[in-house]
Amino acid sequence: MRRVTMLFCLLAATALAQPAHAQPAQAQPAPGQPTQGQAPPGAPEPPANPADQLVGLFGATCLHFGADSTGLRGFLTQQGAPVMPPQARDAFLAGRRGQVFDVSVPGVPLALVSLDDGGCEAVAEKANGDEVRNLLQQSAQENKVPLTPLGGQAEKGPNGVQHSAYSLVSDGKTMHLLLSTAAASPQAVLTLAPK
Repeated sequence: MRRVTMLFCLLAATALAQPAHAQPAQAQPAPGQPTQGQAPPGAPEPPANPADQLVGLFGATCLHFGADSTGLRGFLTQQGAPVMPPQARDAFLAGRRGQVFDVSVPGVPLALVSLDDGGCEAVAEKANGDEVRNLLQQSAQENKVPLTPLGGQAEKGPNGVQHSAYSLVSDGKTMHLLLSTAAASPQAVLTLAPK
């Protein structure tokens, strides 16, 4: 699953349909020496940040593929993301039609819901809602794809669930994005609904 995570992170930078800016070449370290920001060989990796993983996953999948559920599912299958077992799938779909993939990374349980109608959800079992919101807005700003708040920001729903709705335009298409956060699991869900 590490390969899937790395690919999600690589795609996240361009997922909002903006070209990535070229970075200058860096000098290569001597063999056996860690690169800047990298742990020495044999050192344990730092734990993944759930908010960062969720926003990266959402950008690399839901935003990158938009309403193309066939392309999204093909990509996830190609990357080796397993489908959820029937009981878990049915819980995530809650009566809707679609497929659910387990895209967890070590220490961060994640799911990707691909709905037959083109909708898409990235779900984190545990993630700080404020951090997810900040990272989402930062990523949109960096990629020059503004999130336009829709009415009823941060409304509390049943069971203390908070919803923040936005619209965005990517590749000339208007889409709606909903961030749902809660104290109980799942703590953060990013939903893309093509308009």
